[in-house]
Amino acid sequence: MAEVELKYTEIEKRGINTSMIKSCKKLRQLAKLNRLRLDDSEHRTGLNKHLFEYIQYCGLDVLTFIRQYLSNIQPYMIERKKDQEKVKSFLCVIDNLYRISVYIKVDSQQYEELVISFHEDNKRGVARSNTLIKKNTQRYIPVFADSILSKIENENKYVIKVLAQRGLKVLPIELPAVKCQDIFIVEENQINLQFLSYCNDYIKDLYTSDLELDYDKIEVFSMLQQISFTSYGNDTFSSISLLIDSFCIQSDSISRQVADFALVTFVQNLRLTTEQQNELKYLLRQKYMVSDIKKIDIILQRVEENLSLSYNNELDELAEQANEVYIKIQNENETT
Repeated sequence: MAEVELKYTEIEKRGINTSMIKSCKKLRQLAKLNRLRLDDSEHRTGLNKHLFEYIQYCGLDVLTFIRQYLSNIQPYMIERKKDQEKVKSFLCVIDNLYRISVYIKVDSQQYEELVISFHEDNKRGVARSNTLIKKNTQRYIPVFADSILSKIENENKYVIKVLAQRGLKVLPIELPAVKCQDIFIVEENQINLQFLSYCNDYIKDLYTSDLELDYDKIEVFSMLQQISFTSYGNDTFSSISLLIDSFCIQSDSISRQVADFALVTFVQNLRLTTEQQNELKYLLRQKYMVSDIKKIDIILQRVEENLSLSYNNELDELAEQANEVYIKIQNENETT
């Protein structure tokens, strides 16, 4: 018995959203063009390049990263913003699976392909944060597969590999799937849980490494809309961003105190030169110019003060080491 391939109309009747497949396919195709360029000019608001500086801080070329990001984007992540497409060749979407959505605009005019915008969504610095979406373990979504790993003969049952990306983190994920024309249908939660597990494991390490903290008092991440774009890396900036995100989801004073202690202690234990400190302070201020966090200035001030304290502690250690060397030399001179 020959297998029957699903059509878009059939999966739409089952409540699966196919509206973003065409736009997503276009973005993925544009990402593969060698002639794709990046508009790195500063927009009128001055708030369009803060992610560029973060990407560069992590040692990546901005255009190369954005091309990779667009090549891994999936239909279920994005929402089309046609009201922002003032020119026919423009394509504008927002990636909703962050604390603050990422705004992406490209000009798809042939031989003039250009990434116009790639930044956190905001209106004059006021972030458009996402409403927390409750988990739905039965929600099925369309995805483009990186590769097909296996197939059951004569049945529409596959195992596919998807390169799923959040921020700087790319996870190759194997998923059971069914085919529908040029896409596959998978369970969304199987992707989301892997990113949540990654972030929760990482934040647990940050909380418990060399700290006697009761991690059981901490609320863990339960949905991707609690986590910022800049919290999916392994660099110092990303760790601070993740700790701030963790602080923001705590619901009572005790857990907030624990989260605050973890953030301050992490910063105090950094060993950065004055130049590295200044770069980090600048990037934090730039990034959080677009923010929905109440009293973010106070949080950043605590981070900056404890960075300085960390540096002063290091100076004390160096001074003590220098003094020990001086005493040793004096003793050797007296002996001779």
